[in-house]
Amino acid sequence: MWKWMLCWMSLLNAENLAAQGFPVAISELMGDPLPSIGLPSEEYIELTNVSDKPINISGWMISNHLTQSRLPDSLVIAPGEYLLLCPGRAIDLFQEFGRCIGLRPFPVISNAGDTILLYDNAAKLMHAVAYTPALFTTDQATGGWSLELVNTAYACQQTGNWAPSSNSRGGSPGMPNAQDTEWFEAVQPQAINAWGSSDSTVRILFSAAVNQAAAERPGNYRFKEDLKAIKARIVAPFGREVELLLNKEMKKEQIYSLTVTGMGACAEQPATTGIEYTLSVGLADAGEKTVRINEILFDPAPGGKTYVELLHAGNGPVNLARLQVGSRGSNGRLSRLRSLVPSTRFLYPGEYLVVSESVGWVKQQFHVKFPARLVESKALPPLSITSGQLVLVEEDSSLLDELHYSADWHHPQLRNKKNIALERKEITQETQQPDNWSSAAMHAGYGTPGYQNSQSGELAGADNFFLETEGFSPDGDGIQDICTIFYRFRQAGSLTSIRIYDRRGILKRVLVNNVISAAAGKFLWDGTDAHGHKLPSGLYLLIADTWHRSGKTKRYRMAVTLGRKY
Repeated sequence: MWKWMLCWMSLLNAENLAAQGFPVAISELMGDPLPSIGLPSEEYIELTNVSDKPINISGWMISNHLTQSRLPDSLVIAPGEYLLLCPGRAIDLFQEFGRCIGLRPFPVISNAGDTILLYDNAAKLMHAVAYTPALFTTDQATGGWSLELVNTAYACQQTGNWAPSSNSRGGSPGMPNAQDTEWFEAVQPQAINAWGSSDSTVRILFSAAVNQAAAERPGNYRFKEDLKAIKARIVAPFGREVELLLNKEMKKEQIYSLTVTGMGACAEQPATTGIEYTLSVGLADAGEKTVRINEILFDPAPGGKTYVELLHAGNGPVNLARLQVGSRGSNGRLSRLRSLVPSTRFLYPGEYLVVSESVGWVKQQFHVKFPARLVESKALPPLSITSGQLVLVEEDSSLLDELHYSADWHHPQLRNKKNIALERKEITQETQQPDNWSSAAMHAGYGTPGYQNSQSGELAGADNFFLETEGFSPDGDGIQDICTIFYRFRQAGSLTSIRIYDRRGILKRVLVNNVISAAAGKFLWDGTDAHGHKLPSGLYLLIADTWHRSGKTKRYRMAVTLGRKY
């Protein structure tokens, strides 16, 4: 069997990304030419010879997976030359932009997103590009703008290397791209997920394209258990996945620990050392039913996107690509079911995953500690800002979890509920229990996408507020510059207000006013008043008032000495 597997791996290597320098690259795509900004109302694909030698591309193929078009014979592209590909009917429209080849058929670029692939005459993949309309601004998304490759030297890198054209005509066919390369940065790939693709092979997903030489070095992969990678191959078309062939089969009931090291950006020299990433690896457990809805943002800020966080509360690996998310219609039937994630993604016990239509927006709005735990997907149904349903099912529609949420589940004293997530307190309690949900805490940024909820769990001991030290000196010397006020509650979800008075009883600052607190956290005071002015040295009284939705109220008094150097 192993001899057959090794032959299989060798054959698949024929589809590996060709030399990652990509001497001929797809450098511009016009997928939605209407309405025209100033270019022909036709799609086009631009190729660029980024090498220093002429390249014969006779018989090469351009494809969108569904349609393949063969380039004509005796076709040579000079160093630095641009070559346009357009529909055969439109060739006259593009003559002013330089050399253009009319293709019949032309691989149409889907406005919703597509993959364009370039093969040589031996069917070896030379370059691939994901046409991603999400890169366009709201105005550009209506059409008429191209996507341009920013840095041709890093043609192998998709992430951060494609952007809408800034040319006033909507694109720059047959000429240098309008995008400025000064802001470009090579993306260092991070290992973000791994899974057993068969009993004896493992797939690893990276955040960006990896260096081929490093990726195919078996020594860069170490298992804590008695497994060993005996061969590694980079996976076409984008080089963000690596497949390992193992020395023996994995056990179905076991979760393994894999450490990945020595990776580098696709067009850079392979790293000999570097950051290590440790991932869980296992075979999917079809009987695992304990993926739960753990957090939901259904009322985002204007222009924002909703998100849903899942938590694995079971014991076996789950392939999220087999799950669907949707809602229920008025007749009680499942509706709007869509695949949860766009491709294979495994979730292991205790892990979190956040799904949103715009991962970039979530990162801008909330403190995201683990970006790799966020997945962009258009699967979520429309979520009402007052009340709604969210259903998580397996591919056979068997129910995993269901949430019928309400804006009334937010803290009753919360006036503005916009852009505040609802968090689940206890994963072991019923999903549909209203008092098992609470508004995310202020100190957590009103949302905790991808990590432990600010309102999860209850703490032992009495409620309390206390100071880190009884004095502080905000003079910028790095020693006790901040007054830190710690708190802890047996029950999460209290509203907290803190007022600061001088020794004469004059109010100097309202530090926080009716903010949602977690079960434990802290507030910081820098020694300034309500206007940002530095307060003089002296004794100050801090009064904290708390109110819980159960009706419990309490007041705490703390004294702190502020000392300044004059």
